[in-house]
Amino acid sequence: MLQAVATNDPVVQDAADHAVKTIQQRSNSLLPYELKEIVNANAEVLEDFAKLNMVLKVKRGDKEEKFKVEVHHKNEGTYHLNHMEQDHS
Repeated sequence: MLQAVATNDPVVQDAADHAVKTIQQRSNSLLPYELKEIVNANAEVLEDFAKLNMVLKVKRGDKEEKFKVEVHHKNEGTYHLNHMEQDHS
């Protein structure tokens, strides 16, 4: 079951940074994405990884966007962006 976690938790911050880097790599934009805010974060610890669902506010040039992301934090310490979608709320 997903539970709210602090957005300033180091694991949440690392997962958010990983998500933004991956979004940047998948984008064709020459302008870099910059993490402005972790709007909220929820986590669920499963057998061999933790699932982090977050809403991230990012900036690219003059434009701010929000992304809903799901990042998996594996037990060996690696991160994987499992899902991302733009949040138009």
